[in-house]
Amino acid sequence: MQIENGYRSPKEQRPGAIRHGQFREIETIVENPDAEPVLPCAYTKPAIIVFGKHVGKTLTVCTDLDCPVHNPSTAARQTAKPAQVISPATESETEAEAEEHESENEQHGTEEEEERQRRAEERKQQFERQQQEYEAERTRKEELHQQRVATFDRILGNAPAVFTAAQLRVFLHALITVDPYTFADDVAEHFVGDDENNQQVAEEILLSTLHGLADDKLTGFGLRLVLTGRTDIPSEGEFDLLAEAEATFVPAKPESVKKPKKARSESKEKAPAKSTSSTTKKKIA
Repeated sequence: MQIENGYRSPKEQRPGAIRHGQFREIETIVENPDAEPVLPCAYTKPAIIVFGKHVGKTLTVCTDLDCPVHNPSTAARQTAKPAQVISPATESETEAEAEEHESENEQHGTEEEEERQRRAEERKQQFERQQQEYEAERTRKEELHQQRVATFDRILGNAPAVFTAAQLRVFLHALITVDPYTFADDVAEHFVGDDENNQQVAEEILLSTLHGLADDKLTGFGLRLVLTGRTDIPSEGEFDLLAEAEATFVPAKPESVKKPKKARSESKEKAPAKSTSSTTKKKIA
């Protein structure tokens, strides 16, 4: 059985693979490797991860989420309300009693199957709702991240040749809290671009870039160094340094002042009087 434990769109998913939330990983203890393996339940199957974390790892899973062997809530429910067991037909039963007994057995089996299908449909609907919520949240975060990238670009586009005191304070704040382990790699990746033949380490790339910059570009380079990792969405309650930098470096757009409408002139120019010469001529005639 193939497992995908990472999200991707339905078009990209491998046909027949099951996803996270549709199985339960179980631990198998092999006491005698030479003996025939004994499966703990009828829904236990060997599986391999084909997408997501730990690709290639093999594991044992149970594909029935309501399995009483591996789901404690199902086991507790069955203990509290044991399944109805119909006794088998006896030799002393008449033919009519035997038929009635068989009908009861079939009806009981049908009810159990309908209940199992109902629970499976509920699990399917719940899983689909979870996937829709996950996709909506992923889309929201992606849009927010793109907005933060655009904010980052605006800050670099407004980098001055010389910092003011307020801008220098924000820059030093970002410098003090920069991640010393990853910031160089992240910035170097921007300057390398698609050059796969570049064999320089991150520090060499940044130093060579620095030496080739004009004086008025140094502040923008410094802002890129300390703000590249700030495009990620901050955690709840975490200080948003990118928003602080935007307020300091990107000037607010002046509000457009509406020009007062010109008052309409109360007196309109009078139209020139029509010539009465033609009327006079008619009267004379």
